[in-house]
Amino acid sequence: MRRLFLPLLLIALVVYGAWRWQVPGASRWQSVAPGVEMRTFRVASPGTFTGTTEVVALRTDPSRIVVGYGNLRDVATWRKDLKALAVINGGFFDEDGKSLGLRVVNNKKTRPIHDANWGVFYIRKGRANILHTRDFKRTFTSLRLIQQAVQSGPRLVVDGKTTDLKPQTARRSGIGVQRDGKVIIAIADGGLPFDNWARLWAQRDGLNCLDALNLDGGGSTALSLRTSKKTMDVSGAWPVPDVVAIR
Repeated sequence: MRRLFLPLLLIALVVYGAWRWQVPGASRWQSVAPGVEMRTFRVASPGTFTGTTEVVALRTDPSRIVVGYGNLRDVATWRKDLKALAVINGGFFDEDGKSLGLRVVNNKKTRPIHDANWGVFYIRKGRANILHTRDFKRTFTSLRLIQQAVQSGPRLVVDGKTTDLKPQTARRSGIGVQRDGKVIIAIADGGLPFDNWARLWAQRDGLNCLDALNLDGGGSTALSLRTSKKTMDVSGAWPVPDVVAIR
């Protein structure tokens, strides 16, 4: 019996581990505009009222991604100002409303890089990538060919594997790059543990990203989407000075 018990226990733990980060209810990728797809998930979130949190994800080509930087404003206003289809909040910012870390908007550096254990999402020559801050600084001594960039942290997925994260629960925002080069932006509109958030980005039946970066969360998490097929607004608790948009 003991020989049978251990394998059965291992199987049960594997099944439970799969359940605890994602529960039934994930949709398929659906087109909401030419070149833009949307998908939703129900992700397990222990300790919340419903026990789950909804994640909304948008996928597109790097050529449609642009970083916005400027005065504090809500994401709906950002979307209108940028003439974008969709916008989510960007990285962290200080008490004066200034973004913390590198921001590059249309080949122009608007904020300097921050020496932190974070990552940098960037688009160069039409391709998206995410590097650790130190690797980005070592690789790019000049930002001349960097089209868009946002620095934030921590990194969620590196080379297809989740990183070690603190056990914290909060509303989430993030950006990732799939194996085929497409970019995903996503938010979790509710409390979500860090490990479940990272696992969603890495798993093949999740967002299936090779690399993913956490953006500012909590009260900053917000999304605004307007297309002929879909309208959605998830408001943040306060305005933000930078965003990631799909144009």
